[in-house]
Amino acid sequence: MQKAIAVLSLLLGGFSCRGEESQWYKGNTHTHTFWSDGDDFPEMVADWYKNHGYDFLVLSDHNVLSQGEKWKALRADQANVAIKKAEQRWGSGHVKTRIVDGAKEVKLLPLDQVRRLLEEPDKFIMIEGLEMTTSRGGLAVHSNPMNVSELLPVERESERNVEQELNTHMHLVNEYSQVSGKPVFWQVNHPNFRFSVTGEQLANVDFLEGVEIMNSSSNCFNLGDGTRPSVEGIWDIANTIRLKSEGQPPIYGTATDDTHDYHLENPAVNGPGTAWVMVRAESLTPNAITRAMKEGDFYSSTGVLLKTMEFDPSRKTLTVEVDAEPGVHYKIEFKGSLSSVSLAHEPVAAIVDEKGVAHPVTANYLDESIGKTFKSKKGTRATYRMKGDELFVRAVVHCDGPPYFKYDDYSDFEKKAWTQPVGWKIDR
Repeated sequence: MQKAIAVLSLLLGGFSCRGEESQWYKGNTHTHTFWSDGDDFPEMVADWYKNHGYDFLVLSDHNVLSQGEKWKALRADQANVAIKKAEQRWGSGHVKTRIVDGAKEVKLLPLDQVRRLLEEPDKFIMIEGLEMTTSRGGLAVHSNPMNVSELLPVERESERNVEQELNTHMHLVNEYSQVSGKPVFWQVNHPNFRFSVTGEQLANVDFLEGVEIMNSSSNCFNLGDGTRPSVEGIWDIANTIRLKSEGQPPIYGTATDDTHDYHLENPAVNGPGTAWVMVRAESLTPNAITRAMKEGDFYSSTGVLLKTMEFDPSRKTLTVEVDAEPGVHYKIEFKGSLSSVSLAHEPVAAIVDEKGVAHPVTANYLDESIGKTFKSKKGTRATYRMKGDELFVRAVVHCDGPPYFKYDDYSDFEKKAWTQPVGWKIDR
């Protein structure tokens, strides 16, 4: 893992510059295990990430924390593969089993035991989390609070609509953070999964800090579907609305594996190691990593690493430099919205699927200066100087290196990096 000294000075609301001794830490914030619908033991999942250069990992199983005693019945194919691998790694007898009603059950390790096996100070830590998962009439509202140690209970089925569901999640997270005194980073997951969450809905959620702009799990439609916009486009629309009219801080963009499948030979959809965040923090602790993410002090990646990501507030310049790979060519784009942008839009009717479920659609915004490209430059280093009429600016780094794999026409596995929005109008 790259442990170069970070050169980063983002002016994002309450952000205050850190010292030069801060470091980059690589992590995944959305991960599943046998505690819900992942297909491996939590200690094996954590071991994979640790052995592949990650500094931190958030286990985010559905509506559960890895606490207490838990036994789980496994399918025969899962049991044969997973138990064999676990006992090869940790020794014979590591996995405790029992037979209940003719089915083999395995005992899962809670997080505190996983930590004792794998955590090392300044090298690898676990950050506790969960995926708050609710559904309503075929729509999915999933969100991840990171750095929580108490279950935030939500109902899997509810009569609440999507907006009410998001606000229910928000109130639970906010109340926990206030009572516990712990920093919590809260993100909405895969808005285009079941096409459940629109840009307008994201914009209207108070205290929302993150949204997945890249999720390498299946059916997340990162690029939209030709009718509905990409998640990156939804992100720009939501931030434009928030900064232009709502007086809210920007939403930060995360990239995650959303890992479910671990018994794969190569990186693939639902597998580990394809999307992550690089966080600049003063130390490798749950609170320090979480605080840095809350301040937008990170970038997201599917394979591109940065040497420099610097916003100079006095000169109003955003500079990005790539930690280049030999033989790979790069293009750096600076994108954002103008402060004069019009929010005029045409509503788009909900799209009814084959099951009769009506999926909301982000409106069609008429002003092309929403999420426009201000500057594009080939090479490994570029600077954008703000003119004063930008609402926000962010950078995207593309490269011609091979993608990880081909899944479908609506997922994007190009090696990229995304910085967070900075701007003339954010610090006001």
